[in-house]
Amino acid sequence: MFTLLRRRNFALLWFGGLISIMGDWVLGVALPFFVYQVSGSTIATAVMVAMELLPRLLFGSIAGVFVDRWDRRKVMVITSISQGLVILPLFLVRSAESLWIVYMVTFIQVTLAMFFGPAENALLPLLVPEDKLIQANSLNAMNNNFARLIGPPLGGGILALWGLTGVVLVDSITFVIAGLMILAITQSGRADPAIQEEAKLEGTSWSRFWKEWKEGMEIVRKDRVVSVLFITVVMLNFGGIMIDPLGAAYIVDVVKADAQVFGLLVTVQAIGGIIGGLLAGKVSERISTARLYGWAEVVLAIVIAIRYNIPDIPVLFVMTLIVGLPAAMGIAALDTLFQRNVPNTHMGRIYGALNSTVGITSLFGVLGISGILGEVLGIVPVLNIAAGITMLTGFVALLFLPAKA
Repeated sequence: MFTLLRRRNFALLWFGGLISIMGDWVLGVALPFFVYQVSGSTIATAVMVAMELLPRLLFGSIAGVFVDRWDRRKVMVITSISQGLVILPLFLVRSAESLWIVYMVTFIQVTLAMFFGPAENALLPLLVPEDKLIQANSLNAMNNNFARLIGPPLGGGILALWGLTGVVLVDSITFVIAGLMILAITQSGRADPAIQEEAKLEGTSWSRFWKEWKEGMEIVRKDRVVSVLFITVVMLNFGGIMIDPLGAAYIVDVVKADAQVFGLLVTVQAIGGIIGGLLAGKVSERISTARLYGWAEVVLAIVIAIRYNIPDIPVLFVMTLIVGLPAAMGIAALDTLFQRNVPNTHMGRIYGALNSTVGITSLFGVLGISGILGEVLGIVPVLNIAAGITMLTGFVALLFLPAKA
């Protein structure tokens, strides 16, 4: 699997992604803490979360259409360097009165990310052979977990030593470095020169835009594999987003542990994700990608149920380590299935539509379901519902995806 890193273009994308995501974690851990520190208000941090979700709802699908028109490599370069510049106004944040800068920067940065994500997913299949896609996506899953392992403690340390200014500077530099590495990729990011030229001739009229958007939605509607994948992603995200707001509450109220344990669990899950990324390529040699995806979600659901129904710290740590394995395998398999079954000319708009849908379900899951049910039913029952939705996702994939997909 690691032999893929000998491919110069893929290696540049992988290492650039690692550096950029690590910077995201540095800021992602430090900024909410800083906002609460200067405001003393949970509402202030909730507004920041809303600013992260809104671009998904507003621009996810729109960004995907334009990503399919443009050279994906150039989109990633411009977006990454722009993100490095956009966060610089955070230098000016000193008190609760200037938190509006945080909200503005967060909104713009996540909006830019709506272009970067689909462009990356569409560029990757152009850099590796189709039979190596599962290995490439497994490496990307490891990439995310490496960053998760390094970024949070680094962000906390930089915030303690140099304050928000140091955090912003480091994150800005990582964006610029990532952009320059992607710029060094020699492979064109254009899906189809003929389509690119046609889009250029027809301009960016709204009629052309909606035509392209509808073409993407037609693939979701008519292609069985893509429609099943779309449904399972929504289900999986809905289950996952129910867990996120209750994770800390479970540790404090059920396990009776402190924030240090919670932080260590994040690290342990990242280690499990790295191991899962290593195993995904090997397991995919024995079973089809569709089966790998389905069984990964079933196993993930079982481990989640065990983790949240036995409030014992040693069991919690073991299960959290194990959770990372099927989670990483499922992500690698899912991305591979999308890349194999969606024409590269339409990849951006499919991922864009997915971003918008995930944004809607995330908002509904956090505000409308998880918090309310947590109060009414209790923390553990809601976590069990989330595990059940995850298991149902796996069964849907096993039953409705072609065995050889």
